Amino acid sequence: MPVYAFSGNDELRKNEALEAELTRWEASDPSSACVRENHFGEELHPASVAESYQTPDLFAPRKVLVIHNYDKVRAEGRELLEAAFKAENPQSAVFLSAAKLDGRSTFAKALEKAGRLFEFKLPYDNKIPGWLMERAQQRYGRRLGMTEALLLQDVAGNETSDLDHELEKLDTFLPKGQAITAEAIADVVSPLKVHVIFEFQKAAGLRNPHDFLPAMRNLLDNGTDGFLAVMRLFTHFLTLTRIRAMMDEGAGERDIVEACKLNHFLHVQKERYLDQARTRSLSRWKQLLARLARLEWEMKQGRYPHRFEVEMALAGVGLG
Repeated sequence: MPVYAFSGNDELRKNEALEAELTRWEASDPSSACVRENHFGEELHPASVAESYQTPDLFAPRKVLVIHNYDKVRAEGRELLEAAFKAENPQSAVFLSAAKLDGRSTFAKALEKAGRLFEFKLPYDNKIPGWLMERAQQRYGRRLGMTEALLLQDVAGNETSDLDHELEKLDTFLPKGQAITAEAIADVVSPLKVHVIFEFQKAAGLRNPHDFLPAMRNLLDNGTDGFLAVMRLFTHFLTLTRIRAMMDEGAGERDIVEACKLNHFLHVQKERYLDQARTRSLSRWKQLLARLARLEWEMKQGRYPHRFEVEMALAGVGLG
């Protein structure tokens, strides 16, 4: 059964692995030409694809069938295809891509036993900075520090495909071999989005009602949903809580910058993280973190379905 399956929610690594394995299969017989057929689960006609698998191509002796979104194929269609794929055909190969495959199925178990089932899950949030640093070095030959990686994650999110797209943009615009700096990220990586996020965080940190409400509405208007806004505020307030704790212990600015992995120009001078931390006591910061954690949980339960409810909840915590 010459079938290879790639599943998981990490689209970048999944697609790269599929392409690499496909290229290896094509190169296994360089003397024979090979054609590719691309099909998509949502619009796929199972009988036609099964027939194509079993029928030699008119223009090339070897054939590759790539089926994207295989999990979108209806159950009866998958049964038909999987029955067809069981027939050995050394001149054809099938590459399946799906968000999720049923690992309990006989088909999936057979692929796993043959070493042809590959799963790619997105890294956990705390692993993203390390992945970014490694990706920047290995793929683009650029140095990316931990502070800058955290900033890029904060701006672009946790999807590896989105993050790699931003690394590619940075590699395109920066001089060859130059390290990726916080300033470059602010200038190149969706500068409007960077501005909106930091404007929101700064207004909340400084407890500035005049700037907070417009900044919050600007953030929500630019595609950030309420739940994500709460998560961003929690992450920001957690950083400010750490800074405040170090201040109370008598730590100096240099020690705080190093321990909290801050960029001096961006976080200290421009965004005034230390000034933000001074606006509340340590106990107050902890209370706000608890309220944000509670708000996260309530949103997961379906509360605050309306925009004005989200705004009121955010304002209550952001200016608290």
